[in-house]
Amino acid sequence: MKHDGRVSDADRAKWDRLHSEGAPGAAPAWLDDLDAELPRSGRGLDVAAGRGRLSGWMIARGLEVTAVDISPVGLARCAALGAVTVARDLERDPRLPDGSFDLVTCFHYEQAALWPEMVRALAPGGALAAEITTTLNLERHERPSRRFLVEPNALLSRVGSLRVVAYREGWLEGRNVARILAKKIG
Repeated sequence: MKHDGRVSDADRAKWDRLHSEGAPGAAPAWLDDLDAELPRSGRGLDVAAGRGRLSGWMIARGLEVTAVDISPVGLARCAALGAVTVARDLERDPRLPDGSFDLVTCFHYEQAALWPEMVRALAPGGALAAEITTTLNLERHERPSRRFLVEPNALLSRVGSLRVVAYREGWLEGRNVARILAKKIG
């Protein structure tokens, strides 16, 4: 595991506690619904990888995966699945690993500065899949706080020049989320 020294001790400890419990879980079913649009080979990047549910899903599809997260515990779980891992506090340092990726995923981690980085990281024809909770979620739930949420329809503008393949927003599985799959033309 690579570590760049910029991970805050308090954040790392918080996420280590959360990622030490339970199995990674399955990838969201909506990704399987879009199977034909998603690669089965090449390189994958799991941004804010957590316990590795998306890393494991991409590896099972045949991708070579790089997982980025703040938590060494979460990253150890990703490594056990076969991912290359990079420890980084993306809030303080929103750089992504070098190279181009055929699939980039970012689920339930919001930071506006990462979106141009994720778009840049895509290989020609590559896909970006993301799911982020929206501010409308606060109508029913206190958490996550507004700081970690997107405004309605924000993901549509965040993907820039990518071609939107699928977009859905609303109350899904108890939360108000935005889901997007977009591809880099060329």
